[in-house]
Amino acid sequence: MAKFELKSFTRRGDTSKKRMQTTVNSAPNPTKKQRKPAAFQLHDEYFQKAKKEWYRARSVYKLIEIQDRFDLIKPWMNICDVWAAPGSFIQYIKKVIKDTGQIVWIDLKKIDKYSQTNINTIVHSIFDFDTLRSKVEKYIWENNKFDLITSDIWPNTTWRKDVDQYASVELNIAIVEFSKHFLKSGWNLLLKVFKWEDFNDLINVVKRDFEKFTEYKPKACRDRSFEEYVICYNKK
Repeated sequence: MAKFELKSFTRRGDTSKKRMQTTVNSAPNPTKKQRKPAAFQLHDEYFQKAKKEWYRARSVYKLIEIQDRFDLIKPWMNICDVWAAPGSFIQYIKKVIKDTGQIVWIDLKKIDKYSQTNINTIVHSIFDFDTLRSKVEKYIWENNKFDLITSDIWPNTTWRKDVDQYASVELNIAIVEFSKHFLKSGWNLLLKVFKWEDFNDLINVVKRDFEKFTEYKPKACRDRSFEEYVICYNKK
């Protein structure tokens, strides 16, 4: 498969304003057969529920279900959400930790800010660890690290399953590398990935850096989606 450069990402179901487009260079345009199926409903019940409950995206209900089942988020934690826009994960994390810890979100683009003092935005790429470190330490103190890192990253899709899944795996491998720098030993990482033929490439990296992992697909995931969440436990 051809290599490509990953530039900009967004989440489907974003209830805020439309974000930057174009992700995958050198990937062919989708043919008619590869385009989004007519039956695909973007504004489903979870989208409508998110708007009603003032969440920025439907993805929040995936995190809520994961939290109910696995209890990853604790009051007092310092938490980082990677590629956080539009910010629904942050909204829910804030409800759990309130003012007891720091929340840092990292994204390539400026996004609508919150008024709370413990929610902090960094516009930066996670691939540049050296320059990112000083920005992160501004909020969690020098040489400190996060108690939990979450990500609901979604590469802009080409509607070619092989290309989209490969991009998803590569992004998540980068987030695992990010966790080596910024996650405390013994603590956890939450990833979302498109599961298909390259999935084991990610799992091999997870096994290298974490004691164990669990795969989980929340009910809020669309029926036709091949996304799964990977909960990585106990960073080595």
